[in-house]
Amino acid sequence: MKKLALILAFILPVASVRADEDTPVPPEVQKLVETMVAAIKSADDAALLACWHTPEVFARVKREEAAKEAGTSPTPIDNAKEGERELKRRTKDNTVTTARAAQMRDIISKRFGELAMLTLTSVEIDEEETATPAQPAYDGIEIRLRTADGTALKIGIDDLIKIDGAWKFKGRLEDDLTIELPDVD
Repeated sequence: MKKLALILAFILPVASVRADEDTPVPPEVQKLVETMVAAIKSADDAALLACWHTPEVFARVKREEAAKEAGTSPTPIDNAKEGERELKRRTKDNTVTTARAAQMRDIISKRFGELAMLTLTSVEIDEEETATPAQPAYDGIEIRLRTADGTALKIGIDDLIKIDGAWKFKGRLEDDLTIELPDVD
């Protein structure tokens, strides 16, 4: 009996810690993910990229950050050059995202049937450690989908950030498409 009590004393706190680790998904983030999944299903790359902040927005933010750092930095910082680098980086991310989405659509439709039958099952997000109240952000976005035959899929996106009052993605669609086979009875 003492062993059982000892085991329960260890397991119960661990279970409650795990429950606390789940970050609640804000409604506007849930809506954004639903819009992104709809864009993937419809093969609408413009709608897909509309779920990401534009490269120009990130370039502006980078220029503003560089201007703030310029006053405290021992080396000169070129705001325009920093903005241009960020613009190139985010433009490349968009190109990679649309290419990966096309590959994903191709694989899903070949192996699991119609894209239109995909359903969103859940969204998991993690708090971004460097987020600030002025610029809230999440890290490691995992989107879980179910195909028509019941196969579970998981896709990921680098980051999610709120800029100018709008939650949108940052980075690129990750290169992993995780497949979880359905249970067979």
